[in-house]
Amino acid sequence: MRNQSYVDFAIYNIWANNKFIDALSNINEELLNQKIEASFPSIIKTISHLWMAEMGWLSRLQDKGWEVSEITNFSGNAKEQLKSWQKTSAAFKSFVENQDLEQKLHFDHKGKSYSIPFREIAQTVFTHGSYHRGQLVMMMRQLGITNIPKTDYIEWVRQNV
Repeated sequence: MRNQSYVDFAIYNIWANNKFIDALSNINEELLNQKIEASFPSIIKTISHLWMAEMGWLSRLQDKGWEVSEITNFSGNAKEQLKSWQKTSAAFKSFVENQDLEQKLHFDHKGKSYSIPFREIAQTVFTHGSYHRGQLVMMMRQLGITNIPKTDYIEWVRQNV
């Protein structure tokens, strides 16, 4: 299958996200919203950013523009937000499994036109997730959270091969 390496990366992305979802689901919502010095002011804001990136790129890949109103209008609690992010990650994986990733996405942003292969967008989404999951580790440590999941790719390989 031509997309298999991207499907594997999508499966890894879901596995890593789920490790954080499991760990964060047991944390007091007040702690998830506590302000700290980081790229985003709280763990939950970082999760929102991750969810928005996955949903926004998926929407754009599906030719719907950058549609993230579900996130910007979200009014649920942290557990509901984590579950919604989980669903978006699964939908992104499904997209990767079923599309020709050599297709190019054409879009305009801030006065510039772009043409990027779907595979590069998928790779960007997955590496972006890894980057911010690393930030979540540091945020959790700053807040004294000790149940921090190991989500390096090699951990996934060890568990799944």
